Amino acid sequence: MYGDVWAWVAAEPGKAALAALMFGVPVAGALAQQRQKERAPGRPGAGAPSGPGLLARFVSGRDLKAGDPSSSASWWCAGTAVERDRTAADLAADPVPVEKGAGGALRVVAAGAGRWSCWPRAARTVVRLAVPAVAVSGWCGWWPAVVAVVVALALVGLAAAVTGPAVFGWWRPRPVSADLVHGPGMWAALRPVLGMGEEERRGRWLHLPEDVTGAGARVLLRLPAGWPGGEAGTRAVDAIVTGRLPGEWTAHWRRTVAAPFVEWVRDAAPETPKVLPKSVEWIPAGDPLKIHFGETLDGPAYVHTGTATPHIGVSGETGSGKSSILYIPLVAARLAGWLVTVIDPKQNSLVEAHGKSGVRIHTETYECCMAVAEFFVSMMAAEKYNSRRYRGYSGSDAPVGRVLVIDELPSFREFVAAWWKYIIKERGFPPVLIWIQLILMQGRSSNHRVVLGTHQFSLDVFGSTMARDQVGTKMVVGEVSAPSWAVAYGASAPLVDYDETIQGRGVISLKGRRRKKTLPDGRVERAEEIQYAYITPQVAGLLDACPPAPAWWEAGAPAPWITARDIARADSAAAVSDFLPGGRYAGGRTDLTPDTDTGTLVTPPSMPSSGAMPNVSRPVAVSGGGAAPAVAPAVAPDLTELADQVAAEGVEEQRYTIAQACAVGIIRKAPGAARQYKSAWIKAGKEFPEGEMIRGNACYTRAELESVFGAPEENADAV
Repeated sequence: MYGDVWAWVAAEPGKAALAALMFGVPVAGALAQQRQKERAPGRPGAGAPSGPGLLARFVSGRDLKAGDPSSSASWWCAGTAVERDRTAADLAADPVPVEKGAGGALRVVAAGAGRWSCWPRAARTVVRLAVPAVAVSGWCGWWPAVVAVVVALALVGLAAAVTGPAVFGWWRPRPVSADLVHGPGMWAALRPVLGMGEEERRGRWLHLPEDVTGAGARVLLRLPAGWPGGEAGTRAVDAIVTGRLPGEWTAHWRRTVAAPFVEWVRDAAPETPKVLPKSVEWIPAGDPLKIHFGETLDGPAYVHTGTATPHIGVSGETGSGKSSILYIPLVAARLAGWLVTVIDPKQNSLVEAHGKSGVRIHTETYECCMAVAEFFVSMMAAEKYNSRRYRGYSGSDAPVGRVLVIDELPSFREFVAAWWKYIIKERGFPPVLIWIQLILMQGRSSNHRVVLGTHQFSLDVFGSTMARDQVGTKMVVGEVSAPSWAVAYGASAPLVDYDETIQGRGVISLKGRRRKKTLPDGRVERAEEIQYAYITPQVAGLLDACPPAPAWWEAGAPAPWITARDIARADSAAAVSDFLPGGRYAGGRTDLTPDTDTGTLVTPPSMPSSGAMPNVSRPVAVSGGGAAPAVAPAVAPDLTELADQVAAEGVEEQRYTIAQACAVGIIRKAPGAARQYKSAWIKAGKEFPEGEMIRGNACYTRAELESVFGAPEENADAV
């Protein structure tokens, strides 16, 4: 064998020299590098490949230079160059835009082909082996074979350079992993701190993920068992790792295990704060129990009033826009066919709804009290239709949904208190405010809802904590003070920071609308920022498009499902009959039609200190002449006939206090004179009826009272 080789060398010295050059140079370079390493074992370059290793790199298509790879190329995939020596100018330069189209793709391929280190390793191997093979074949005169081999290798090389084994596409370089970008520099800084030699391989101790930009990425570093660590050491290690990685990282040290390590986990990037629009269009839902109120950071805010606490309250300073928000539940109720009663002691709110079908707006104090009384009796009467006896009843007098809107509840309370004490000169507590509390607590099951406007949700406004808690959806609009926030959502509720200078911007509670949010510290968030919908310009058109209200409503009559029996029951429970149309405090009114500004003023009756009480069935004079119409029995029965109607319906005989008996004419005296007559009767040793205690007041039947005072037509002069 060797003889044949030497004979060929002697016969073909030129070819032998070329073959020695092609194959001998790499071998000689590898041996020389290995010998240099052996001569200076302590110098840097301990990781340099040996002679056989260099040949393996040559055949496998890897970089011949020892050290970290210069690109992310693999055997089949092209790579991206790893730039470790970029200057500040390179880093500040704008990135080159990627060209699209066929021409751009060809230019990308050409640029990729010009970066040898970015070629797939298979392509580099083909080129490296093709050069000596072609040279030897051409030297030997095998030109047909040379051409075939060159063409085949060119096709294979091109395919390997521009495609992978699975998909035939244009040049698709693999992205550079974090290990290639950050690993070398990070390890070079960590080795001295950890006390490791240069011969230690980075892969055994430090692991970086492919991508360090996503939340939850993990970096792992094993710690030498003999590393002392300490506060300074741990700070140095943490600074080296986190200082080279983008984002915020949290370190978790594990020094108590058999193989100690430290792990860094990337924190989630802070969310970009959402910005609410400055104007929101109202969205009709077609359901009175689901009302759209505006836009929150989570999307449209719908308030569901079918919950156990269905009522709605809106608080804010004067001029903040409470009345504009009150239009929303008003319009939503009318679109669903419900009827709306508005209590407006200010006489200037909800003007867009004035005169619209299905909406009664009351402004006079006594008129407002009369409307609340009728709403209260309507609620109690509607309750019976929820019983088994009336379930499914759909007659013409079946109850319909109703909404009571009270704009400026604190003002209404003060108006009622002043009217009660100084105008009609009554004592004690006006029952109107008690009715509102009862409506809040009992109106849910009878579809009688309450919408309140107030300056704040203080206990003084509602009268009791139980009544205030029935307002399940508490809203704030405009600027809010710290005390107002505390009484609305509780002192522990986190204050929502919002721009109160934007008209219609505020806060809405989450109770009864959607699930509560739990804050990181375990507290429950009960309110969120909202931009309320602005519906005022559309109110008139929307109300005109609603179905017309029933005829009884337009005539100002009480609800047709209210019977004399319902009035008797409501009066025995809450002293309501004196405030109904035709009652003692109704100002001579026999219906619930709202007052209109016609230049006349209806004067409520004053209460004389002594003498006979005015007959409530007589008309009351108004300025400008004329008289109010007499009581219409078809609308509201005269209270003097109430006992007879109750008896005709089979209800237990009505009982009256001394004051009520004076009001309805059973006793034709003032209440003070009647009480004096009672005292004189008892002092004379005569037996006075025992009566029945109702709500702390002694109440008597008509027969019992007449047994002492006599018949109405003859007791006016009794002494």
